[in-house]
Amino acid sequence: MSRIKNTRRIIFSGAVNRAVNIIFQFVNRTVIIRLLGAEFTGLSGLFTSILQVLSLTELGFQITAAYSLYKPLAQNNTDEINRIMTMLRKVYFIVGSSVFAIGLLLMPFLKFFIKGDYPSSINLYVLFLLYLVNSGISYFLFAYKGVLLSADQRQDLTTGVNTAITLLVNIMQFAVLLVFRNFYLYVLMTILGSVISNLLINRIANKRYPYLKTLPGKIEIPVEMKKQIGGLMINRLSNVSRNSFDNLIISSTIGLVATAQYGNYYSIYTAVFGLVGIISDSMTASVGNSIVLKSKHENFENLLDFSLLYSWVTGWCAVTMACMYQPFMKLWVGEDLMLPARDMFLFVAYFYLINMNHMRNEYILGNAIWWKLKKAYLLEAAANLVLNIILGKLFGITGVLIATNITIFCCNYLMCNSVLFKTYFKNEPIRVFYRQQFYYLAAAAAVTGAVYVMCGMIGSIVIKALICLIVPNCLFALLFLPCSRWKSSMQLVKMIIKIR
Repeated sequence: MSRIKNTRRIIFSGAVNRAVNIIFQFVNRTVIIRLLGAEFTGLSGLFTSILQVLSLTELGFQITAAYSLYKPLAQNNTDEINRIMTMLRKVYFIVGSSVFAIGLLLMPFLKFFIKGDYPSSINLYVLFLLYLVNSGISYFLFAYKGVLLSADQRQDLTTGVNTAITLLVNIMQFAVLLVFRNFYLYVLMTILGSVISNLLINRIANKRYPYLKTLPGKIEIPVEMKKQIGGLMINRLSNVSRNSFDNLIISSTIGLVATAQYGNYYSIYTAVFGLVGIISDSMTASVGNSIVLKSKHENFENLLDFSLLYSWVTGWCAVTMACMYQPFMKLWVGEDLMLPARDMFLFVAYFYLINMNHMRNEYILGNAIWWKLKKAYLLEAAANLVLNIILGKLFGITGVLIATNITIFCCNYLMCNSVLFKTYFKNEPIRVFYRQQFYYLAAAAAVTGAVYVMCGMIGSIVIKALICLIVPNCLFALLFLPCSRWKSSMQLVKMIIKIR
């Protein structure tokens, strides 16, 4: 009951946060394109991708620390919590220092990442330095304390702070763009928001966990934790190769305008992905707790129940994206910055395939088997990078998207599933999981085709939106009703709704 209550609370706060981010992301991106030009959004996407590569090590320790905190939090073992938090603070300082140092060394080579011209009104190096400061400043402040709140299933508190600061910062950025049309000030507002957000999270954490004020000075990282960090760093590498290298390759081989085109579609993808991801992300701590307290068979049954619900949500979003992507893009940025329909469908496939991994990933995180997945992660990273370069040069953005879809399915989905079932769910039938997953995939493809044809006969974007809201969900209900997991999944939904 407590896990479901916490999950629902985190889902609600996450949904509000994502809604605020999505609204202002589109507002400010639109203002930048209209007032300053598409090249500025291309630069923003490029610099963000570079800095994601530089912060490669951070996610590994963050997730390992969160996993290590589940048990001492449940036992109220403050000494162990302080030990883990001290390690996390130490690693964050090292990572922050590394990000700054490597970023400064990289600055002389920035022009090599851009094919063609960039805005003459911008000093490339000053702008990158501002992005670098924003990327690294949280490591030196109190971001590590947010990990404890998340592990304690109180991620809603940090999300609430981030929502309020995001709202304030985006309003200020909007005003700066309209009044001054100054991109430097726009980025400075982001840095200010990062500082305030970290200070507030520090205050909340200290109030809830007063023992954090007496963290030990020095402590060694255990060998087993270092091993898990290594596995997660490799996982982070595969994520970076998928998300960030795409922008780098497009920018260096095609140019900033193409990067902006890709970025516009990617921003919609990330907005919807983030909304759907709220569901799985909010369950991370709860799944970790369930793995400790419940049997493997019970957790496998939960995975099947969760997968039906998650596939429904993912399928509905995929249908809506397929039908509304192009009409929205035409209305938002105009035909000149639109991609062809084939690329749009590849983005939809990208969205669905990556979300097929989400619920399964919660059990990978909860069992801390990242090191055992290192071969799958490394192969995905290498294959994605090689295929991106080859197919990107041959087919442009289309080739980059094809490469991403191939590696997600073959490496991230199939290989990681195999490892999870060989290590944790080793007594459970993987064929049952696959049969369920591919039925949902076929259902999503069929519903997408039917609704896309239906929307193609309609001119009004409002009516198309209404069709996407109603028709896919009716069709999914008919297709999922015969499923053996339907009844237990609906019982789970009722529990989430009823518990207060």
